Amino acid sequence: MNSTWPGLGLGMVGAWSYGPENLSNEFSVLSDFLESLDDGTFFSQPPAVAPQLMSSPTYANPVALGVDNPYIQQPAGIPSTTAPATPAGVPQPGSPDRERDKPTDEPAPVVLPAATKTERFFLTAADQASGSRNERLNMVIRSKYEAGLLKPYNYVKGYARLSRWMDRNVSQESKQKILHPLSVLRPKFRAIAQSESLTDIDLVFIEEAFERLLLDYDRVFSAMAIPACLWRRTGEIYKANREFAELVGVDGYMLRDGRLCIYELMAEDSAVNYWEKYGNVAFDSNQKAVLTSCVLRYKPLLPSNGAATPARVKEQQPPNEEGFISCCFSFTIRRDPYGIPTLIVGNFIKC
Repeated sequence: MNSTWPGLGLGMVGAWSYGPENLSNEFSVLSDFLESLDDGTFFSQPPAVAPQLMSSPTYANPVALGVDNPYIQQPAGIPSTTAPATPAGVPQPGSPDRERDKPTDEPAPVVLPAATKTERFFLTAADQASGSRNERLNMVIRSKYEAGLLKPYNYVKGYARLSRWMDRNVSQESKQKILHPLSVLRPKFRAIAQSESLTDIDLVFIEEAFERLLLDYDRVFSAMAIPACLWRRTGEIYKANREFAELVGVDGYMLRDGRLCIYELMAEDSAVNYWEKYGNVAFDSNQKAVLTSCVLRYKPLLPSNGAATPARVKEQQPPNEEGFISCCFSFTIRRDPYGIPTLIVGNFIKC
C-alpha cells in the first residue's frame, strides 16, 4: 500500500511530523493563553485611545464623503463648510431632536366672535324656545334686561316735556288747571317710593312689567277694530292700532316709542279735561276706567321736537291742520304692585 497522497510525493508521516523544538514552543503559547484567562485581563476594557491616534488621512473635499466626521481635518486654503460647534445638549439644526421639537405649522382655527348681549336679545326674540307663553315672554324680557336695553324710565323728562308743551300751546289759565292735579300726584309718587324703599332694581322690575303689558296689548290691538292707543302716566304714546292712526291722520311710526304724546293730539280744553279726571282717579284703586268725551286734532302740526316719518320725508307738504274730531273717549289705568299708575289705555269712538 502506497502511504503517500496522490500528487503529493510526501509521506503521511513526513507531512505531519514536527520537530521537538516546535512542540515545546506550542505548549508554552497555550500555557500563556490559559494564564491570561485566569487573570481576567482578557475581558477588561482596552485603554482609551487618544483621538489623534484615530485621525484619518486628510481629503481634498470632505463634503464628497457624505459624512459629518469631526476628526476629518480641512486642508489649508479650503473654506470650512461645516457649522460652528454648539454647546452640548443643544440639538443641531438638522438633528432629529430639533425636527421633533419644532412645532408643526398648522393653520390657526377660525374663532368666531361671541355674540353681544344685544345680538343675543334679538336672537331670543326672533327664535323663541319652546315653552308656555309666559315662559317665552319672560325669556324675551330677561334677555332685553341683560342687554341693557331695559332701564327705569326717567319720568322727570316726561314732566319737563309736558311743561314745555304748556308754555307754547295753552293759555295761562289752562296751564294752571293742568298743574293743579300734577302738584298733587307727584308728591304721592315720591311718598310711595320712600315708604316702599324702592331701589333701581325695583324700578327695573316695574319697567319689565310695563314691557309685558306692551306685548299683551300688541295682540289686543291687532284683534280689535276700535281706535285705541296706550301711553305712560306722563302722556308718551307707546302703542296704537291702525284704526287710531287713521282717525287722527298720523303715520303709525309716530305713534310708537314716545314720539308723540296723547295731549299733543287733543284740543286745549280736552287736554285740560283729561288731566283733571286722571288726577282724580290716579290713586283710587276702586276706580279703573273713566268714560268722558274729547276733541282730537286731525292731522295735527307735529311739535318741533318730533321726529319726521322716514317714509314721508320726500312727501312733506306745507303744514296745514285740517280740523278737529269729536269722540267719545274712555281710558283705563293699569297700576304696578305698589299702586302707582304705569300705563293708561284709551279707546276712541268717533261721534
